[in-house]
Amino acid sequence: MNKHFLKTLPAAVALALSASAAQAALPIDFGGYIRSGFGTSSEGGKEACFGLAGASSKYRLGNECETYGELKFGGEAFKAANGTTFRINTLVAFSVNQNQDWEQSDPSWREMNVVADKIGTGAFAEARAWVGKRYYDRQDVHITDYYFWNNSGPGAGLENIDLGAAKLAYAIVRTADDGDSKRMGLSHDLRFSGIKVNPDGELTLGLQFNQKRNAQGAAPIASGHLLTIMHTQGNLLGGFNKVALQYGKGSAANTGGFSLGAGKDDKVVRLTEQIMIQPKGAWSGMGTFVYEDKETAGVSSKWTSIGARPVYHFTDNYSLAVELGHDIVKPEGGESRNLTKLTIAPQLSAGNSFWSRPVLRAFYTYAKWNKAAQSAAAAESALSSTGVFGGKTNGSSVGFQVESWW
Repeated sequence: MNKHFLKTLPAAVALALSASAAQAALPIDFGGYIRSGFGTSSEGGKEACFGLAGASSKYRLGNECETYGELKFGGEAFKAANGTTFRINTLVAFSVNQNQDWEQSDPSWREMNVVADKIGTGAFAEARAWVGKRYYDRQDVHITDYYFWNNSGPGAGLENIDLGAAKLAYAIVRTADDGDSKRMGLSHDLRFSGIKVNPDGELTLGLQFNQKRNAQGAAPIASGHLLTIMHTQGNLLGGFNKVALQYGKGSAANTGGFSLGAGKDDKVVRLTEQIMIQPKGAWSGMGTFVYEDKETAGVSSKWTSIGARPVYHFTDNYSLAVELGHDIVKPEGGESRNLTKLTIAPQLSAGNSFWSRPVLRAFYTYAKWNKAAQSAAAAESALSSTGVFGGKTNGSSVGFQVESWW
């Protein structure tokens, strides 16, 4: 992709949407997310980032070695007299190594869809229909960037159908093989949300069924299913608690979607817990716990993660964040790998909330791991004996980072 195209891409998207909006006489909105920074390790070179082989996430604060961004352009394309609206949504994402001034990156079109809202009467009075490529109702733990429930991609669906005791959503999402157009799977995603079970608490129940849709002569793929039970407790010390229990089999033995390379006997059991608090006073924070028991190609592995990020707000704009996280991976027949990471980060932010952004940070990160983690690490990575820390099993980084969403 040439430089001229990358420079004109945002303008082209905005121009196309502006033309549509002009026809409907409605404004265009712009949103997004960015993070960027730089640093150095205790051994020299650029900042090191610490992640454990076999763990599905890492603790983020002072531990992100890339510049990443998402740019969102959207707007209402049409609004009918009966209240039905049609909205265009686009999102382009990019990531570079934050090594120098000019760094080439081919953008990724993560979202390109249209959502029709308030499409009927009765149970469909507040319902929505959508078609296109979409982030679909993703559930994550912010301090680890761990999307434990994520069935995103090109698809279509109906959502927010009022059943009285619950809201119903159905989506069908396609996953195709980049290298073989004959290999394809469909994920049928059924969710019941907003089920009131206690004061300020509600359940979400999810069933995903993966259907094989290979053409004749294609390499085989596996069907599968993913079951999810999630409880969200609101109004908890100014925040919330969210716990999810999941069981997946076959091509759905993951966090959602369709794994084309999975076997029919692959399976996963996962418990994800997170709590976010913002009580009256100077403190806020988030904590998380994950336990996952996974079997892939007949080999099992257990992953346990526990960590927290408390933040003390000195004033409306100045705060100190501390993040401590510990991961353990126990592969079948092998030694347990472990990694502990601690970060201290003074912050200048646009407000005194845990979620206040933009935020400018300085950080110091220290990590310690064992020999089993070192042996399993990818070559040249921070934990590897061929990485910047060599045969050591500890190391640190210092640096600066900005993070924002809007």
